Amino acid sequence: MTIDAAPPPTREAVSATLRELVARELGAEVQVPGQADLAEHLDSVQRLTLVVAIEDHFEICFEPEDDDQVNTLDQAVDAVVRLLGAPVEGAGA
Repeated sequence: MTIDAAPPPTREAVSATLRELVARELGAEVQVPGQADLAEHLDSVQRLTLVVAIEDHFEICFEPEDDDQVNTLDQAVDAVVRLLGAPVEGAGA
């Protein structure tokens, strides 16, 4: 008997989870629009807190180059989806 692995979550599910993590880890008063630059909304401690929460929740590990490529919440969603093995919508098109 084999156990099939669950399919990776959809981009929408990852986005919703990231927004929940922002609210839980940083407080509901922190609002980060999807396309907004994270550096404009979060200080370095908040950003590190969010990265650790994302890695812990999804059981992933961001690569060093992800830090240079992830500047918005939407880009963070894409990075998580990529690391979980799900195709990123619009990628390669």
